[in-house]
Amino acid sequence: MEIGRKVIYTDFEKVDNSNILKVLSDAIPKHEENVRMIKKLLEYDAGIQQISRVKTYRPDINCECIDNVANEITEFWLGYSWGFPITLVQRGVKDSGKVDESKAIALLNEQYSAAGFEAKTQELGRYVEITGIGYTFVDINTEYDEEDNTSLFNLEVLSPECTFVVRSRAYTDKRIVLAVTYSENDNMERHYTCFTKDRRFELLGTNVDANKRLPRNNELNPLGRIPIVEWIRSFDRMGVFERQLSEMDNLNLLISDFSNDVDQNTQAIWHANDIDFTEDEDGNLIVPKSNEWVLTETTPDGKQPFITPLAVAYDYAGMLNNINERRAMILQKCNVPMRNSTSGGSTGIAMDSATGWASAETSAAKQQLITESCKMEEVKLALAAIKRSIYAGADNEMLKLRAIDIKPNIKRQKSYEMTVKMNFFATGISHGLNGQHLIAAMNAFDDANQVWEDSKETIEAFQRNLTKDESRLSADNSDEVNNTPLLKG
Repeated sequence: MEIGRKVIYTDFEKVDNSNILKVLSDAIPKHEENVRMIKKLLEYDAGIQQISRVKTYRPDINCECIDNVANEITEFWLGYSWGFPITLVQRGVKDSGKVDESKAIALLNEQYSAAGFEAKTQELGRYVEITGIGYTFVDINTEYDEEDNTSLFNLEVLSPECTFVVRSRAYTDKRIVLAVTYSENDNMERHYTCFTKDRRFELLGTNVDANKRLPRNNELNPLGRIPIVEWIRSFDRMGVFERQLSEMDNLNLLISDFSNDVDQNTQAIWHANDIDFTEDEDGNLIVPKSNEWVLTETTPDGKQPFITPLAVAYDYAGMLNNINERRAMILQKCNVPMRNSTSGGSTGIAMDSATGWASAETSAAKQQLITESCKMEEVKLALAAIKRSIYAGADNEMLKLRAIDIKPNIKRQKSYEMTVKMNFFATGISHGLNGQHLIAAMNAFDDANQVWEDSKETIEAFQRNLTKDESRLSADNSDEVNNTPLLKG
């Protein structure tokens, strides 16, 4: 079995009009190897799973039951890791005097929302979780309409079945030197759109023979960056359930065999011994069938006739327990928590450990580090598109925004943590910590910068009120002397 999606390399330091065909023709066969596994994983998640066995006993009864655990795993991780859009927050509060970074980041989040990234987050996450890789494409929006609430940049999710990137071995960081996406027409010709840092290439041809250059070939790339971002789930580039494919195949086989046995006992073959069957009007024996009454007569020679269904002694309880254990083990290996707990009354950290939520959070936190890096590459493209848009006014605060000032905010909200988060926030505010930092750290809001913009006046006023009398840094009884009815009363 192939392990992860293969990284595609070239020996060229730079891709240009002179070697684009060579680089593309060398890369496509390696991409096709990845596509074969990508299609298998997508089909597996959709429930297209083969039962690998030949049934020799009672071939007329052949139940093939699919327990689509793969999709259950995918749906959990789509909800847990990708259930909230990745918003942007300020990396640090610095008074540069050039731009209100908090407000500019809030405006950038609005641009992402206008580009429809909320829904596209799920589309991207599905590819990343199932196949191990995903791609987004960022471009300047040449049809910007302020009244229609459109974004200054276009953001699209590309299928890994028809998108790939090529890295160069000439650099120690193995940087991407070419990104390719394509579509296929009815004549099996592929329309390749290829991007380098400074050029765009348009080619037409069959699988590896892209021999026709289209009008936009060798056109200038206005972004000055490769506009396709590769997202990976992990550095082995494997899907979330890919390691458990053989176990899930075995589970399907167990469930199918169990269903077959139940069906075979329901439609049992009858075993008769020393039985005189009744004859019909034509003298033919009436052969008993399943679920029919059988009339028999005892023979006069002392034999003991019987008729019973031909069945295999089967441990139904043991088989069901085996199926349940196999299923639970697959979910556990994929860090999917239990749906409920039989421990009773367990809460907090104990519940997290008992049901698997702690393992899920550990796995998600590890994946988050990679996702944040991919998101920042996309943010750099979005900022480049905004700065090169003719519709962005000269006074637009996003034009001075730098990628280094931005940090992705990936939120995995759990309702039972809200009390802890609010206590954390209230304690920090009362002790004089910066409200913007606290809102970002508590990880409770979709857009932390917008919450700060809307709340900073009241938060700062509250903090000023706490410290307005600096002479009283500790509790004393000065107020009590004047207010008590027993003294100076």
